[in-house]
Amino acid sequence: MRTEVQELLAALDGQREELAELVLHLANTYGPVGQEAVTAREVDAWYRANGIESQVVELVSDRANVVARLRGSGTGSSLLFNAHLDTEASGPDFDNLMQVPDANKVGARREGDRIFGHTAMNDRHAHALFMFAARAIKQSGIPLSGDLVLTSVAGETGQSPVDEYKGLQYEGKGFGSSYLVEHGVRADYAIVSETTNYALCWHHCGANYYKVTVRGRNMYTPRLKRGATLRDEPSAILKAAHVVNAIEAWAVGYTVANSGTTVCGPVVPNAQVGAIRGGIPWRPNRSSPYCALYVDVRTLPGADSDEITRSLRAAVDAVGVDTTVELTMSKTGAI
Repeated sequence: MRTEVQELLAALDGQREELAELVLHLANTYGPVGQEAVTAREVDAWYRANGIESQVVELVSDRANVVARLRGSGTGSSLLFNAHLDTEASGPDFDNLMQVPDANKVGARREGDRIFGHTAMNDRHAHALFMFAARAIKQSGIPLSGDLVLTSVAGETGQSPVDEYKGLQYEGKGFGSSYLVEHGVRADYAIVSETTNYALCWHHCGANYYKVTVRGRNMYTPRLKRGATLRDEPSAILKAAHVVNAIEAWAVGYTVANSGTTVCGPVVPNAQVGAIRGGIPWRPNRSSPYCALYVDVRTLPGADSDEITRSLRAAVDAVGVDTTVELTMSKTGAI
């Protein structure tokens, strides 16, 4: 078997240029989160062109997974490779609010023997690598005792429906992978190429998303009367500034209290306020009666989500203003 593996590696080494072309092709296919189907079709077409069993698994309009297989004899363990089709968010909201180049539109480029670009790094290169490995195994004729399952999934990106952003179009955080598992695409072992720096890692944190709503009153600027205390202030945005500081202080303590060392290295579950909205940008002559903060809290496997919510709510309540804390998503971790 060692000789066969060496022959496979040698064959792959001779396909470097073709591999680079596939990475660039996938990386420059416009298919951001919520619109993964176009990239799924490209991956599926490549498998079929190379004689590998493949199917597109549709989720909703414009969103799809790909599942390809090399069948084994059924006498041994099966192995599943997983990588995600989506890259970053795109669209008017992203362009207007982030004020940075859209990673999906920038794409990827090659300079000598190196490929650069967010779409290649996260995560289109991983597909190309296991696609080529599967083809090399098939062409070699090496018999497999268990199935090799190759999954390209939608909805890895951390997002979740909230407010007017409703529906399955905004599902992320493992949406495509969960769908496959729930519909029978499983294996004895799985390898996920994602943020590992090529190190072994099997301690996976979960995440809670929260919406923290701060209330105020609408007051016209010329008639503005500031409150004697923070609670009496009319501006929800002003109150929210104090709530942000309280959440940040809570987040620092939360991370310290929950960090530790595992068999695969340190685990540091961070938390932060990732988004804020309030007021009308084109009409700032009114104090905003509403301001919302959106918080991401990473959680340890087995963590009590309700206890985390209670702890965050206590930190927010301590500011002494009118607020509500709503858990909008909770995905558990695993070991």
